[in-house]
Amino acid sequence: MSTKKNKKNVAIADGNDDADVQSNDDAVLDTGAVDAVDDAETVDSADPIEQLQAEVAEWKDKFLRSKAEQQNIARRSSNEISEALRYAGTGLLKSVIEVMDDLDRTVEAVAGAGDGGAPADSTLADGVRLVRDKLQKILADNHVEIIDATDAPFDPMQHEALMQQPTPDHEPGRVIQQIQKGYKLHDRVLRPAKVIVSAAVNQGDDTDA
Repeated sequence: MSTKKNKKNVAIADGNDDADVQSNDDAVLDTGAVDAVDDAETVDSADPIEQLQAEVAEWKDKFLRSKAEQQNIARRSSNEISEALRYAGTGLLKSVIEVMDDLDRTVEAVAGAGDGGAPADSTLADGVRLVRDKLQKILADNHVEIIDATDAPFDPMQHEALMQQPTPDHEPGRVIQQIQKGYKLHDRVLRPAKVIVSAAVNQGDDTDA
């Protein structure tokens, strides 16, 4: 009887020891879990800040790019509007230039009539000149200028060469005669001056002469 009770007590003691060991293991596991949670919380608490900083930097970059693009668009639009206003009356001014040509020819015709022996109508000539001068002033007030091509170096941007004429009196490539006036609006050519350009004299032509 006593022996059975002792065995029972030993079994209970062993059970208690096992329980203590299990409790200690659980405590160790719980401590490790807590440490892991703490580490995870530390990482998680750092990541959102870095993510927010990255997002802020990204949106700031997008904002600056968008702002720069809008400024470029506004600048281009402003330049296009200024350009359109600067040359808005080009078509009308070209028509006025043709009227100027008619007035110039009329003045020359009246002056030529007097040179040919017939009496020149000075009143008519003076009237035409007056109209022409007023029209010329209107063109000048609207920034239209005559292209002065006489004895100037030939410029393909402002002159239209109708022909080349060999001459010993001018170096090659100079305007020796203006057939029709040219005009420009600001820095844009409305109509090139029609001219005759000097060319080098052929040596054979000099020998024959």
